[in-house]
Amino acid sequence: MPISYSTRFLYLESTYNPLHKGPLQKKTTSKMSSQSSLITQTANVTRVLINNPPINLLTTGLISDLYTFLLWTQPAPNKTTPKVVIFSSAIPAFFISHMDLRNLNGSAAGVTAINQLIACSRLLQSVTSTAFIAQINGRTFGGGMELSSQMDMRFAGPDALVAQYENSNGFVAQAGGQLSLGPIMGKARALEHLLASRTIDAVTGTRLGLFNNHYDTAETLEREVDDLAARIGLYPQRSLNDTKFSLAFLSPTPEMLDAQVERFSPIAGGEVSQGLLKSTLEASDESDNAFERGIPNSILEALYGEVLDTLGEDRRAKVLGAVEQEVDLS
Repeated sequence: MPISYSTRFLYLESTYNPLHKGPLQKKTTSKMSSQSSLITQTANVTRVLINNPPINLLTTGLISDLYTFLLWTQPAPNKTTPKVVIFSSAIPAFFISHMDLRNLNGSAAGVTAINQLIACSRLLQSVTSTAFIAQINGRTFGGGMELSSQMDMRFAGPDALVAQYENSNGFVAQAGGQLSLGPIMGKARALEHLLASRTIDAVTGTRLGLFNNHYDTAETLEREVDDLAARIGLYPQRSLNDTKFSLAFLSPTPEMLDAQVERFSPIAGGEVSQGLLKSTLEASDESDNAFERGIPNSILEALYGEVLDTLGEDRRAKVLGAVEQEVDLS
């Protein structure tokens, strides 16, 4: 069944023969036209390559595309849907970044974007006929982290860095990110990283159970994820569906998600949060710069620098997470 997408995504459609003992050759990557492109879904495994330069910011356009795609993965009579969907990035330094902060101002467009982001989270949980895999080898913050944590599996490369940094800006993760991290990491570990807005790297994330595994190179990461998807793609979809459905009790319920959304609006719309968001946006400009690559520590520096300066160098470094890494913008 053909479906039309805008230019935010690149697609690589991978086909696996269920009677073959290994993966067949992938089809070639095709970039969509300046308007839209028709993609015919025939594969057991579909790779979605996210491409929203410069940082894969969750803009209204990207969120809308994600929502359209995830809606399409819902099963229906006489409709073929992929058994596995792999999300990866065309931008090496970023997997999926945070939501466009300009959409957190209470505007009609912002409310629509937030609602669609929440809907994406619910579809990742409710579509049990497809396994969603995040192939992460770059920065994944805020809303991008929320989506990643609600996918069925996450695999990390050497450059993976993830964080739910919302507390540093005075608001909360509204699309299920907080609710998902508890079952994944345990309450105490989840609270440590959520409340402190701490970054998690590939090794730490694997130890905490956030990542299924991590790999030393981007090439190994992609190969291992492809091989896993190929194996899953061999099996009948009905049994795969029941397996995912059976473990759905570990996911946040719709009622829990609704309650989180109700709490989000008055917090994010408050004077304190709006002031912090404005300062963050001024420092960041949401472009590929040292600030964006340094989140969440760059937010701490920008918003709480005067307090940090009173601590002395040693303690200041510990509060920021020990040694600060040099940011390579090449």
